[in-house]
Amino acid sequence: MFFFFIQAKTFSTLAKISFFNKKNICKLTSSLDKFTNYLEGEWDNRDQSSKFPALWSHIHVCFQPLPTDILNGPSFYVESAYDYMLDKPYKTAVIQVEKKGRSLEMNNFRISQPEEFWFGSYDPSLLKDLNRKRLAKLPPECNTIFEYDLESDQFKGYTKPGKKCLISRNDKKTYLDSRIILGEDFYSSWDIGRNLVDDVQVWGATSGPFIFKKKKKEL
Repeated sequence: MFFFFIQAKTFSTLAKISFFNKKNICKLTSSLDKFTNYLEGEWDNRDQSSKFPALWSHIHVCFQPLPTDILNGPSFYVESAYDYMLDKPYKTAVIQVEKKGRSLEMNNFRISQPEEFWFGSYDPSLLKDLNRKRLAKLPPECNTIFEYDLESDQFKGYTKPGKKCLISRNDKKTYLDSRIILGEDFYSSWDIGRNLVDDVQVWGATSGPFIFKKKKKEL
């Protein structure tokens, strides 16, 4: 009886291990869906800008999903705009997200004649002429790598390591050091330019990251 008990207990343990392994695999395969679901929609930093108006402008960042056939997978049209000028965004882009091993990787695309699509993140009918030919892919060294943290239920992103995403500012060569955190209703972004030699910050916010909350969809 004792031998049988040991075998049964071992079998039970193995079954539990198998169950948790399957559970982890499911989480890995669903991480891309979770990421895109979290990212989609409109975000703003109203709370941050209200508390510290001298440091933070009130801005909106809106991620509008694009048809999957444009870049053969999940992608978004993205606009960043001041609260008082949503129809004239100061920055637009297209991003593509793909699974790479246990991580996710975000590719960035520049848009040709972006003003033709302004406000398209709020009105997708304005994006009908946006296609692959209108996009120029940025160097892969500027991609963002995201890793999922199960405990916090957040994706934590950083610029691909190697100091190879180079940006010139005021005749100085710098490398991009981006840090992003994405949760279900929390999103923070901090773009920093660092000196290639000593890693000292040259440009970017010195008061920390932009902190956004997701705006609820109006019914």
